[in-house]
Amino acid sequence: MKFADKDKFSSYLKKWQTLLRIINASLENVEEKQTSSRSLELWLSDLRDVAYDAEYIIDELTTEARRRQITEDPDAASPTCKVGRYFSACFLRLNPSTAKFSTKMEFRLKSLTARLEEAVAMKDALSLVENDRGIRERPRTNSLVDESCVYGRECDKEIVLHLLMNDSDDSVGDSSVVSIVGMAGVGKTTLAQLVYTV
Repeated sequence: MKFADKDKFSSYLKKWQTLLRIINASLENVEEKQTSSRSLELWLSDLRDVAYDAEYIIDELTTEARRRQITEDPDAASPTCKVGRYFSACFLRLNPSTAKFSTKMEFRLKSLTARLEEAVAMKDALSLVENDRGIRERPRTNSLVDESCVYGRECDKEIVLHLLMNDSDDSVGDSSVVSIVGMAGVGKTTLAQLVYTV
């Protein structure tokens, strides 16, 4: 990041990193317990909003850094004399829109940092403890199905296979697509897994 306020911005981002680690450790415990309370749901909703806002701010910082890099990079511009590059770099530093961006960004960084600190305080108020076992790996899933536990889907499996294997006008290139639709719980995923394992 090529900013005059680079150190100031970096300090906010480092603080975010620390606060997010604290919050993330608590989120793992919340997920394990799968507790459901209104205050916890509100806290999670606020966290989601903060995460979206943080992502947006980081995107803006990255975009501005790239814009400035292109503006300042002598190789990116047409060949000019060294004096011209010097004055354009000075102009960029004195540019009111650049100063306005830095001021606006610092305000937004402070605001989001305060919201993150508030989330950590709320975590403590909700008595959420940090997961001290480290990051837990999620169990891996696969598409294999124990066919001995599936009843009454052999005919459906054959129909879907027939639709996939026959050349039809609906196919795109060498691939065919078949939608499996139905009410929840009728076995759409199981049927797709059965067809996949063939």
